[in-house]
Amino acid sequence: MTSTDKKKDTLAILAHIASDIVSPMLVPSYAMVAAMCLTPLRLLPSAPKIWATIGVAFITAIIPMTFILVLIRLGKVSDTSISNPRERTAPFCAAILCYIGAAFFVRFLHAPYWIQNFYLAAAMVSAISLLVNQWWKISAHTGAVGGLAAIIFWLVQKGLVVQAPLLWLSVAFLLVGIVAWARLYLYKHTLLQTFAGALLGFGIELLFLNITPRII
Repeated sequence: MTSTDKKKDTLAILAHIASDIVSPMLVPSYAMVAAMCLTPLRLLPSAPKIWATIGVAFITAIIPMTFILVLIRLGKVSDTSISNPRERTAPFCAAILCYIGAAFFVRFLHAPYWIQNFYLAAAMVSAISLLVNQWWKISAHTGAVGGLAAIIFWLVQKGLVVQAPLLWLSVAFLLVGIVAWARLYLYKHTLLQTFAGALLGFGIELLFLNITPRII
């Protein structure tokens, strides 16, 4: 194996790692962690913050992944990334329901309205992506990380990030770039599909966050 081949293999591994770590099923949990650690909510006792994060992770990550694994077992889906757009209907519908469930869960916990709206917006992004995917393979990965960038941007804009706001904002947008590169490098999407996904996620999330009835 030549050094060029080794480099390509290394980059492919890194692209897979980036896609897996910043997957649409994990991003909602990252958003909750950001809300609990970067905003005034960090002053809450540790127990409710931990249980809120675990609850969101269960609803938006464990349940959808279990559903996808069942579909794979039944032969309805070929892989966990759901690379085939024709196989995305059931998983996307499950994701929509899970995001709505997460919104009701955080509402039950009396979380700020902007957290509720984040998950409702995620449901809307998934619904639009599902519709678009009937004709065109828009990137769900960049859609999710674009939504994460949107909530960090909104929190910074509202002065709710209590420490190093520009650093966290830079990290959020860097993640968008990394995920877009990963999807392109793995030939999962075209440049336009990754850009459209990021723009959709960012735009819908920002819209929902900006119509939040009150900040707290």
